[in-house]
Amino acid sequence: MTNVSAAGLHIGPDHPPRVMGVLNVSEESPYDPSVYDDPAEAAAYVDDELVGEGADIVDVGLESANKRFEVLSAEEELERLDAAVETVERVDGDAVFSIETRYAEVAEAALSRGFDMVNDICGFADPDMADVCLAHDAPVVKMASPPDLERPGAIASVDDIYAALERDPLPENAIVDPAFGGWSEEKTLDDDRETFHRLGEFRDLDRPILVSINRKNFLGDVVGRDTDERLPASLAATALAVECGADVVRTHDVAETVDAATIGHTFGREC
Repeated sequence: MTNVSAAGLHIGPDHPPRVMGVLNVSEESPYDPSVYDDPAEAAAYVDDELVGEGADIVDVGLESANKRFEVLSAEEELERLDAAVETVERVDGDAVFSIETRYAEVAEAALSRGFDMVNDICGFADPDMADVCLAHDAPVVKMASPPDLERPGAIASVDDIYAALERDPLPENAIVDPAFGGWSEEKTLDDDRETFHRLGEFRDLDRPILVSINRKNFLGDVVGRDTDERLPASLAATALAVECGADVVRTHDVAETVDAATIGHTFGREC
C-alpha cells in the first residue's frame, strides 16, 4: 500500500489516522463556526480550534461545494486566495495546509504560495490537476466525481464510485475519497450504507483513503437528528471508518474526532 507525505506528514496505513480540520474563507459556506473572511481571525481559529485541538491538516475552502450555490470560476477563486494565503502565513501552530479547489490553475497558485496539498472535489475534472500536484510533490485528494467541473461527487452506486476513482491513472501522491453524502439527488441512504460497508475495498486502489462524514445527512437519517445533534453519530461513524481503513478524517469537530479516530485505530483497522 502506498503512503504519501505532505510537508513531512506521513499519511497512509503505516501511520496513525490523520484528522483534517476545516476552514472556509467563503461567506456562503453553511457551517458558520468555520467561516472567516478576516485573516487574523481565521489564523486565531486555526491555532485555537483546529491545530490547538489536534488537527494534522487544515483544509481551506474558497467556495461552498453546496449544490444550491453557483460554482465560482477559477478567477473568482483566485480572488479569494489572498485571504487564505495570509491566513496560512499568520498561523503559529504546526499544520499541513490543504487547498480545496477543482481548478489546476488555483492549485498551482496555492501550492506556489505556501499550501502543502490539494483537495479536489471534482476528481480531476480539470485534466491538469494531477500533473500540477506532481510537479510540486504535493499530495492530492481525488474525490469520486463525474468528469464535470460543476458536478462534484454526483455518483450514487459503489461500483460507479470505484470506477470514477479509477477513471484516470492515480498518481503516486493521490489520496482517494469515496464522496459520502448527498452530492446527488439519486443517492440514497442505502448507497451510503453500502459504501461504508465496502470501504475496505477501496484499499485495492493502493492509495490512502480520506472520508468526510462529519454530521452528514445520511447519519442524521439513521439516528433522526438535526445537524447540531449529530456529533455522537459522527464520532461512532469515525471510529468505524478508521477501523475499516480510513487514513484521513475530515471534520469540523476536531478534538472529539481525534479521540474517535484513536479508538478506531487502537482497536483495529481491518474490515
